[in-house]
Amino acid sequence: MFKKRSLIFLCIIFIHLLKPQTADAQAPTSKIFESGNTICFLGDSITHGGQFHEFLQLFYATRFPSLKLTFYNCGIAGDNAEGMHYRFKDDVLVHHPSHVFLMTGMNDVIRTLYFEGQASDEVIRKRKNALSEYKQNTNILAKKIKASGITPIYLTPSIYDQYSKIERTNNKGCNDALIVCSDQIKSIANEYNTAVVDLNTRMKNIMDRELQNDSLFTIVGKDRVHPETTGHFIMFHEILSTIESSSVVAKVSIDLNQKNRIKTENSCVDELHVSSEKISFNCLENSLPFPTNNAMDKAISLLPFEKNFNQEILQVIGLEDGDYALFIQDKLITTYSAEQLNKGVNLSTESNTPQYKQAQEIEALCEEYRKTGYKLRAVPFMVFKYLRDYTGPNNLPSKQIHLEKKLKKMKGAAFYKYIKKSMHDYYEVLPKQDSLNNRLKKIAKEIYRKNKPTKRSWSIVKN
Repeated sequence: MFKKRSLIFLCIIFIHLLKPQTADAQAPTSKIFESGNTICFLGDSITHGGQFHEFLQLFYATRFPSLKLTFYNCGIAGDNAEGMHYRFKDDVLVHHPSHVFLMTGMNDVIRTLYFEGQASDEVIRKRKNALSEYKQNTNILAKKIKASGITPIYLTPSIYDQYSKIERTNNKGCNDALIVCSDQIKSIANEYNTAVVDLNTRMKNIMDRELQNDSLFTIVGKDRVHPETTGHFIMFHEILSTIESSSVVAKVSIDLNQKNRIKTENSCVDELHVSSEKISFNCLENSLPFPTNNAMDKAISLLPFEKNFNQEILQVIGLEDGDYALFIQDKLITTYSAEQLNKGVNLSTESNTPQYKQAQEIEALCEEYRKTGYKLRAVPFMVFKYLRDYTGPNNLPSKQIHLEKKLKKMKGAAFYKYIKKSMHDYYEVLPKQDSLNNRLKKIAKEIYRKNKPTKRSWSIVKN
């Protein structure tokens, strides 16, 4: 099984017992968050209905299992910087956040002002005014965040896809305006010496690269505005790459040719037994792998996510040529060659390991958390967007009359059906807010109950 120079040590079963280690001694820590922190995501529809914050919640729950964080979606479809500072106190501060992610711009630039062809002097003036108001309103927001004592993470606006040749009306020039908005956000971050994540530049760079081979390539949805899973994963990855350092899920390296044969990273191993046909040990990894699915495949193919953030490495040096079966908790995971194990294999791509299946349970809970939070957003969406000018009696029937009048005026507009459904959701969710908030808390509690790593028995058996 092993090289000749190792055989002398293997005439009989060789047992190597490591001194037990505590996982906490090697546990990773976040660069920016501490246990107990509450994080709000303040934004427009891309935050309101988006996934990037779900991916962040999943990453922190799997990579830092002892780091208890609370996440709140504070996005509102159609909102802009002015609307965000208007509702900041009652929609953000109400959660007592320690951190707030801010992303705005997509609606501030007024996309309808951009189109292919020559713009009139009046349109050019309106474009300039919109950008001027954006600067003014984001400055107000930054001051409010500073005064509140909250730690901000500024996000430049996600990309408007004016570059792809997909069959969709193109508000060409819109992303050029968003780049101006990005410069404003970077300026604010520089002024306050706070973190900034440049989403627009990163997303544009990927678009520029991929469009060289496919003119229909896009990382945004079919409407050129709202990123689907691919875009949201790219946003998540850029946020993560900016605020955290690259790190492994775990690494176990066994060198059969060395006296001190085991090296670990973010994990600990004990009860190592080596025989002529089998290696077995107990392993406690401090983190869980980040579970991926088919919807994420496109994004992962465009990014170094697996290399930088999803490495769960098993390495065995000194094996004789041949194939070796990996078992975890007595379950066959897969078979590797000696050459593969010598180089190191990434178990985070093996979806049938116990630790991966545990991570999938966390993934399902994070998805449920996002969907429950989205339901709750039906109320602030109406309150801060369509009841903002309401001055009548504080009762639902009167508010309903007010909303119905507004809806009637929208008939025929492209967004009419969306607003009609949103009003229906508002009436449905309004009496359920307490139960939905309690559900959020229960889901969060379940995440941190189920995400604790477990010591498991591993074995590598020659076929």
